[in-house]
Amino acid sequence: MTVFLEISGHRVFALTFGSGPKIFVAHSGWIGNFEDWIATLSFLSESWRVIVYDHRGCGETRVPPDQITTEAQIDDLFAVLDKLNVERCTLAGFSAGCVTTLRAALRHPERFDGLMFLNGTGGVKPPDAEIKPIIPPSKWPGETHLERLEWFATNCTPEPDMLHVRQWAVSLLSRATPEAAEASFLASRLIPPLDWATELPRVQLPTLIVHGELDPLVDIRDLEYLDAQLPDSKLVVFKGSGHLPAMTRPNDVATEINSFFAP
Repeated sequence: MTVFLEISGHRVFALTFGSGPKIFVAHSGWIGNFEDWIATLSFLSESWRVIVYDHRGCGETRVPPDQITTEAQIDDLFAVLDKLNVERCTLAGFSAGCVTTLRAALRHPERFDGLMFLNGTGGVKPPDAEIKPIIPPSKWPGETHLERLEWFATNCTPEPDMLHVRQWAVSLLSRATPEAAEASFLASRLIPPLDWATELPRVQLPTLIVHGELDPLVDIRDLEYLDAQLPDSKLVVFKGSGHLPAMTRPNDVATEINSFFAP
């Protein structure tokens, strides 16, 4: 089923399909839309009811850039759950979307049966981590927004024979405006950090962390710290995979989800 949900004065595009007894809700990354997850969800829908939606500023959910904030994204997530009559679910985030996923779980843990982080840390870093400068999309290599998206997609797919996935990634990212891309990028990176050593042990939920070994965007040391601080988690590293395993290896991602969250 495809729906537009009226949320905070905006039309939020959502997909829900499958009819299993469990519910899996997927949040996309940066300005990725439902297509970030759709290949993986096609496998999961055989045993789950799956939900994915275009968050603020991406895909078909058009929102003024000045209204794209992490807090608004979290509010929208709970509004999507309420609109679709979801009391509890397993919540997954991809890349920058893991920030929304983690903060939502900290805000209302009673709404979730489990969490998944896919190639993202939720903003978590160990206390001794190097603080790197934030370089927004407008400063990436390339003369135009399209060239910068092509550079980004190439970085995300270091695996061989991935031209088709790079083209797909550029296509779906291009559906957000440059202004929305900038606002969304900064929203997930400028939100104040929490005291992770105190906050993460509060996440008493089974948590699956999946990472691509060749991902140049996420430091494995951050994920190892995240895994160590969570009470009930598992870190899985895909050998030879980059930043987009839900698009390049959807069956493998779905298999890990089904195995970890098996009844």
